[in-house]
Parts: sequence; structure tokens; C-alpha cells
Amino acid sequence: MKIGTVRGIKIKLHFSTLIIVGLVGFYAVTLFLDLVPEASLVEILLVGIINGVIILFSILIHELAHSLVAQQYGLKVSEIELYLFGGVSKIEEEPRTPKSEMIISIVGPLSSLILGAIFLAVMLFNPLILPPWLFVTLLYSGISNIGLGIFNLIPAFPMDGGRVLRAYLWNRRNNLLSATKTASKLGRIVGYSMMALGFIQILFGQFGGFWLIFMGSFLDKSARKSYVQAKNEVTLSKINVRDVAGWPEFAIPFDTLLNDAIRNYFIVFTQTYFPVVRGNDIVGIVHLDDIKRVPIEQRSEFIIGYFMKSLSEFPLIYEEETGKDAMRKFNQMDHRPHVAVVKDNETQRIVGFISESDIVNAMKLELYSHGS
Repeated sequence: MKIGTVRGIKIKLHFSTLIIVGLVGFYAVTLFLDLVPEASLVEILLVGIINGVIILFSILIHELAHSLVAQQYGLKVSEIELYLFGGVSKIEEEPRTPKSEMIISIVGPLSSLILGAIFLAVMLFNPLILPPWLFVTLLYSGISNIGLGIFNLIPAFPMDGGRVLRAYLWNRRNNLLSATKTASKLGRIVGYSMMALGFIQILFGQFGGFWLIFMGSFLDKSARKSYVQAKNEVTLSKINVRDVAGWPEFAIPFDTLLNDAIRNYFIVFTQTYFPVVRGNDIVGIVHLDDIKRVPIEQRSEFIIGYFMKSLSEFPLIYEEETGKDAMRKFNQMDHRPHVAVVKDNETQRIVGFISESDIVNAMKLELYSHGS
């Protein structure tokens, strides 16, 4: 659910966030009742609701710190999603240098620590006598934010601390993939350790161990997924569009009837899309889905040219760009086929086409040639 936008970044709230808000409210109320057993129902509700809202706000500040700094380094951030385990900033590419990775990663925990310190400072140095519910709210929010900051500094990739570790290793080794592999291994070790601790807690009757098992499993899966993603990005950056792009072997004439196109092209060559030519020029691309929208009984009445998408509807990419650049453009497309028009940067002449499947196949060959 979208709740707002900050500097072009969509802020989304997943329904699972209500669980963490509820848990924080519950534990804040538990602390409040330990300190003030005679608290009224209104005070109890105030403590629970306000602390739940504050932790949501705190997580948003944490993620905004990551996202806004990432934008300063020229990285595109599409959205921030708040969910059960906190939040995630969807930065659409890896940082380009160890320094930018280090700074982007550290500002999140740093913002949490600063926010926690502010809450505690207001509690400790306020000259006014605070009502008990406000005192506990400041205390709990301060401790929660400081705990959030410290927890995120654990060197377990892809958590912030793990990314700081990766930036350090990347700078030392000058090899992003090697640094990611080491950091993700440590992330998985931390994940397994959390799961083991959770099992031990359960054996001793502490059912909070289920939460540790859940978090440890999530961290392990995230570490593995992040390593694969980093490996794919590094591989894609080695692929040159010039080496993969080409001219289509077959094209459908503009005035071909839909039925004839299906029978003589889509079925014969088992492709899902074809260029459309008018004279000697490619004027568009037609996908099988474009034809499927036409009722079967009408496919003998219309020509393919009326259902193609013009070349202007497809992204433009230059020969000098990489597979990583191409995949970024394909991910932004809202229609199929995922094809880009390839141009020469100097002459602006169309020199070919490249599809998502071309990039995927090239990536597989690159990985295979290196034994990955």
C-alpha cells in the first residue's frame, strides 16, 4: 500500500508491518506497567499506540537516510517498503565504488543511533516533570532506536553492517564479487547461529526462539539471494551490447493478414515476436500477445501492421552500453516483447536489436565459461 512519495521515492507499507508495530506497542506497554502498575487505560493505550507509530517513523527515517544518500551518488531509488523485518530501500543498482557503498550503508544505522540519542536526551535533560506515559515513551523509543542501529551494524550481509564489511573488503581486494562472497558467507553463518540459538531457547521453554529461527532463516535466504544478484550484475556488466545485438533473421511484411502471420511465422519459427517490415525498413515489432487479443473469427480480416508496436515504443540503447544497462531498461518496460533498439552513438543509425533473452543467454555463457 502506497502511503506517500519523498523526492520521487514511493513509500509503501506492507500489511506485515502491523505485526512489528503491535509487538513494539505490546512490549512498551509491558515496560510501562512494570514501572507504573496503577496506570489508567488511557495511558496504556497512549503508550502502545505512540510507541508503535514512533518505531514505524524511525524505520522510515532509517531507510530514507539510505535512499537519499544513494540518490546523491547518482543511484536510482524506486521505492521504500516497510514490512515485518523493518524496511528495504529498492536501489536499482549496486553502488559504483567502495566509498559510496560504505557511506550509503552506514547512514541508516547512524540515523537510528542519532534518533535514539535525541529521545534519551529529551528524557534525561528536560527541565520539566514529564508524565509517566511520556517518560516511558521517550525511554523505550530511545532504547529501541539505539538497538535498531546496533543490530543493523552486525556484519551479516545483506544487513547494513554486512554491506559496510563488503565495502571494506571491496576496497582491499578491488574485487566486488569476491567481497560479496565473503560477506554473504558471514551473513549465512550469522543466520544459522540465530536459528541455533532459537532452537536452544525453545528447548528451555522460551518460545521467543521461534522469532530467532524465523529471522535467521530470512537472513540466510537473503544472503544467498544477494550474492546471486551481485554475481549476475557483475556478469552483466562484462557483456557488451555490440557483441550480442543483431538483425532479426525473419520479419513479417506490414500487410500480412493475422491468420497468415500465425500460420507462416509464429508456428513455423516458434518465436513469440517478429519485426514488421514495410518495404525495406523495419517499422515496428509485433508480439503474439498483440494478436491473441483479436477474436479468432476476425483474424482473417486485419493485417499485422495495425497491431504492431512502433519502434518508438521500445527503449533505445547504444552499442557501447552493457548488458546491465540493457536489463535495467527491460525492467522498466510495461509491455512485451522486451526488446531494445540498438544505435551507433556517432551516426545515430540503427545497427540492430537486442532482446532480454539475448542478454540472459549471453550471461549464462559468460557464467559457464568461468565455471560459475
